[in-house]
Amino acid sequence: MGHLYRLFALVEMLKESYDFCLLTKASSTLSVIPESYPIEIIPNEISNIDEPDWLIENFDTENHILVADGYQFDSTYQKRIKKSGYKLVYIDDMATEHLYADMVVNHSPGLEPTNFSYEPYTRFGLGTAYAILRPAFLEAPKNERKIKHVDTAFVCFGGADKYNLSEVATTVLLEISEINMVHVVLGAANNKKNLIELAEKEPRLKVYKNLGENDMVLLMQKCNFAIVPSSTILYELCAINMIILSGYFVDNQKRIYKGFLEKNAIFGLGDFTTSNVSQFREAIMNILNMSEAYSEMLLRQKQLFDSNIRDRYLKIMEDLC
Repeated sequence: MGHLYRLFALVEMLKESYDFCLLTKASSTLSVIPESYPIEIIPNEISNIDEPDWLIENFDTENHILVADGYQFDSTYQKRIKKSGYKLVYIDDMATEHLYADMVVNHSPGLEPTNFSYEPYTRFGLGTAYAILRPAFLEAPKNERKIKHVDTAFVCFGGADKYNLSEVATTVLLEISEINMVHVVLGAANNKKNLIELAEKEPRLKVYKNLGENDMVLLMQKCNFAIVPSSTILYELCAINMIILSGYFVDNQKRIYKGFLEKNAIFGLGDFTTSNVSQFREAIMNILNMSEAYSEMLLRQKQLFDSNIRDRYLKIMEDLC
């Protein structure tokens, strides 16, 4: 889901300047893809090994730049794509594979090309200067925000939330009297109903699903505190400016978490999967008692983003054409 949403954000940045087609497998969560997007479905029987051959049969190398976002696009895949004659942009999270792409984007803070293994021709777009944000969030850094106290919480663990972290965080927040309202956004693949049922009885809780970009911005702006993983949602909240408790529950979030924590842009809880209710409560209570640190955190977040991100991605495409 996270890979799809990042590609959607890139489409929105680039679609006024370039034609595009979204390629994905039939096994993807197709329901979240905007109806206005042209889509080509790669048959599920086409293996990762055979996929470059399928691409060549359907998209000529002269008129198409490939943008790949996903863990299946390893060194072998990238090498075959390059041998086929395509220009390749690879959205990287892990910094572990040898890279054959023409352009590699990794928006984790604090990385340098020396953190990667790559070909001589490979170039990089690194750090939050290349944050992959939807248009409404690209505009957000222009606005000034001040937070002096925390009383309205935003919770989102995206996707299917297989560890049920949304419910854990919400349960703790509702136990804290200083929190007047909790807004929970569930991922499109989250079919758990406990929070929805709880919201029917609890006036301090509202639950949302399938929020559009502008509605998400408005909801975030209503809140002054957030509990989220170190994924795309963290970038969006930092662009809005928010007091944030973050952590990770999959490997690709660890580097992002470490980068934002070192920049003092978030409060950290570490591995969410090993964090129990008492640890959540202790972390939240500590944040409530650290209001003197809020303005510095908001400033640190502001320093991570600017309003030139779209121009940088347009320049990437221009250079590859």
